[in-house]
Amino acid sequence: MSEAYPRMERYSNKRFSEVLSEGFRFFGKNYLTLIVPLGLFLLISLIIKNILTADIVWQSILITPAIEVILGMDPTVITDADLNLMMEYLALNLFSGFINTFVITIFNILSMCLVSNYLYNKFIGNETKFFSEFKKAINGKLILVILLLGIGISLGSFLLYIPSIIIFGYYAFYVFTYNSGDSNQPLKDAREIARKYFWKIIGVFIVSNLIIAIIDFFFQLFIGDFFIQFYQTSWYNPTTRNYGMIILYDLLHYIVELIFAPLFICLLTSLYVTLKTRKETFVQYQTPYDQPPQSYGTPYRDESSSLESMNETDKPGSGLYCPFCGKFVKDKTKYCPHCGEQFNFEI
Repeated sequence: MSEAYPRMERYSNKRFSEVLSEGFRFFGKNYLTLIVPLGLFLLISLIIKNILTADIVWQSILITPAIEVILGMDPTVITDADLNLMMEYLALNLFSGFINTFVITIFNILSMCLVSNYLYNKFIGNETKFFSEFKKAINGKLILVILLLGIGISLGSFLLYIPSIIIFGYYAFYVFTYNSGDSNQPLKDAREIARKYFWKIIGVFIVSNLIIAIIDFFFQLFIGDFFIQFYQTSWYNPTTRNYGMIILYDLLHYIVELIFAPLFICLLTSLYVTLKTRKETFVQYQTPYDQPPQSYGTPYRDESSSLESMNETDKPGSGLYCPFCGKFVKDKTKYCPHCGEQFNFEI
């Protein structure tokens, strides 16, 4: 057996609760290394989205009083002009929301890609340096990841989030495989590793965001009155526009997400290592059970010599090596007598 087998087995046999537990510990150990680059990318996304949406927000602010009046009117007296104004207000808010989601998602995917290979090597104990891995992650293949995950998830969010969930559940590991040295087909490899584990990937996303949402709820509850008093619509007025205050106000709204920015990628790294190792372990140590077991003769001296000491009725005609523990099994059985794992051939 390979010397790497015990380590691979330790990773591949984790339960989902253990994956999460190791992900949280990994988050704590690498927090100081990750918070600066990931927090910086979130800050850049907030700056860009506010620059892009300032005019849209201002137009929405201008027609908000009229919308409030319309909403208080008897529906039977609402005119076509009122309906058009409501549709304009809705379109402005939808467009502003789309830009917000688009920019933040793009930068989230970008930041995860740039630290993913470092985190993978760090998790499995390989010697690695943050800045060298960061620079290696910036390559042409990065564009494909952003197109699929960044743009795909952003567009899918406006279709009841179902396309976004599907894309993310199937190809979340693309942030790792695109820059992996042992992956010739990164998109296909990402899908193969995620196969059969769709809901575990979604589960990691839910756990991460649920923690952030709960903490943010209490934060907003505590500081909500301050936000109301602090906010000024004049910041968006083209004649008195103050991008500094707009960005600062938005940053306070996202402060919890900024503090916990490394959490999701750390949890995802733990799950990726587990599933990748599980797949590699199965492929490396599996026996083609769809074929008759091989007969072992003189090349396998230990087994042949031990069989010679048996009675004539106990001598098997064939045998195989267990793909899970690597030990020799003299008879074709449903379960390995050494480790108890179930074989997948028909008896």
